[in-house]
Amino acid sequence: MVSREDVEGLVAALFTVNGGLTKAAKQRPKAAELRLLQTVAMHEGSRPSELAEAMGVDRSLVTRQLRDLEDEGKVKVSPDPRDGRAFIAELTELGRQQIAELTEFGMRRFESFVADWEADELRELTRLLWKFEHSKAAVVEREQQEHQRPERGRARRARGNTE
Repeated sequence: MVSREDVEGLVAALFTVNGGLTKAAKQRPKAAELRLLQTVAMHEGSRPSELAEAMGVDRSLVTRQLRDLEDEGKVKVSPDPRDGRAFIAELTELGRQQIAELTEFGMRRFESFVADWEADELRELTRLLWKFEHSKAAVVEREQQEHQRPERGRARRARGNTE
């Protein structure tokens, strides 16, 4: 059984790591650019609203960043064939090159973070992080399903809804 103290240690470690990654991303503007370029690559032909949803950020942020990337020639923005009032984003060859360069830089950074680790330690951390993510996703899914259940019996009658 996991103790409260164990969970507190996990939370402290996760917040520390996440805080460090967030700080590094703010200090390196290209990190935000890479994230959007990668999202565009994974969702070619998507609208800014769809990209924002995939990234968990506000649409206005994505729209502004897409315009910057378009000005730099890394993204092509064109009218959405499904709705001429909207537009979609696609990577250009320059955008693909930028992803490759930034990804390589990031990989070298992370390799330096774990340079003195044993391979089995790194694989175990990776396995546990994925296990944590799957557990978290399952809890979120359960909570969403519980909130979507229709009211029954007493709760519905209490609201005066007797349909």
